[in-house]
Amino acid sequence: KCAPSVALGRCPLAGRGGFQGGAMPASVGRIGGGGPLEEWATNWGDEALRLCKHWLVLEPLVYVMPKADPKQPAHVRICVKGAGEIVEGDGSYVDGWRWLLMKQDGKEVGWILIDGKAVGASRRFLEPVPG
Repeated sequence: KCAPSVALGRCPLAGRGGFQGGAMPASVGRIGGGGPLEEWATNWGDEALRLCKHWLVLEPLVYVMPKADPKQPAHVRICVKGAGEIVEGDGSYVDGWRWLLMKQDGKEVGWILIDGKAVGASRRFLEPVPG
């Protein structure tokens, strides 16, 4: 079961793009408002995948899945996260696709797909949060 969004820590990539000013307040667990969140997307690479521990959900809904496998049916999801939520976890490649192993209270919860291309979407579902 997933809990509400987490508070932010520090990302070694602070100041390299993303949020204006390179950081967000530590108390933020959800952002958003008037505009589409895809406008927050930046051009990040493997360093961000490896180093950043907090991620912004860009899609209206993303599924937290039991395995890092894009062929799993939606009904096996553990829970969902929505646009503007900040999730904590470790990014990695699994079978050539970028995934986030979501953590909650230091425990592994499940996997969120980062690369939309794995399911036919030409966008990323999560954005690393510098800070």
